[in-house]
Amino acid sequence: MNILAISDIHGEENTKLFEYLKNNDIDLVLISGDITDFGPLEFVDTFINKIFDLDCDVIAVPGNCDPSGICNAIKDTEAICLHNNIIYYGDVVIFGYGGSNPTPFNTPGEIDDDKIYASIYELFAEYEFMANEDAKKIKILLTHAPPYNTSADLTSSGDHVGSQGVKKTIHEFQPDISICGHIHEAKSKDKVGITEIFNPGMLKNNGAVLIEINDDDLTYNADIISLE
Repeated sequence: MNILAISDIHGEENTKLFEYLKNNDIDLVLISGDITDFGPLEFVDTFINKIFDLDCDVIAVPGNCDPSGICNAIKDTEAICLHNNIIYYGDVVIFGYGGSNPTPFNTPGEIDDDKIYASIYELFAEYEFMANEDAKKIKILLTHAPPYNTSADLTSSGDHVGSQGVKKTIHEFQPDISICGHIHEAKSKDKVGITEIFNPGMLKNNGAVLIEINDDDLTYNADIISLE
């Protein structure tokens, strides 16, 4: 199974994404927020349905620049809006949480960091309570906000502006992979404990994360790629 993760579309299609999906065997596209640039919501339907037309499933979380109604707009395309939820996808379990910790810009999708922590904690706690310990799953955390004090949240001015709540839950539950976005210039791969952290950067800059899963033994390889 192959998964491609992208982020921060901001209402701008990138034809190189569609070319890549056409020419490669991708089962699932993960979108880690900011599909629009404060709207319009009609772009969601246009963008996601072009991915569906290339025979890929889509799971997304909203970003801080997506307006009210974004989850309904995602669901109206038959994609899955995974904000504050969990989904099993084959041998993968994906934990989703959208929006971001507060910014200086008063964007619509900002959430108190304590709430981010408490909500993601509950997702992991629910999974650990319900999960069959003998059934191995690759665990992916899909957020818009990057974990604090990592390469994924480093701005061009040298400040770390990510979420303490995301970072804390990664420390406590150690998913295999964390996919985020939000900080456009922070395209990077990092690690917190055993968790690999990926920020693919803004889609228009051709960054993505490719996760290749061996279904026989549930090993995987994940790395940032260029869509060029």
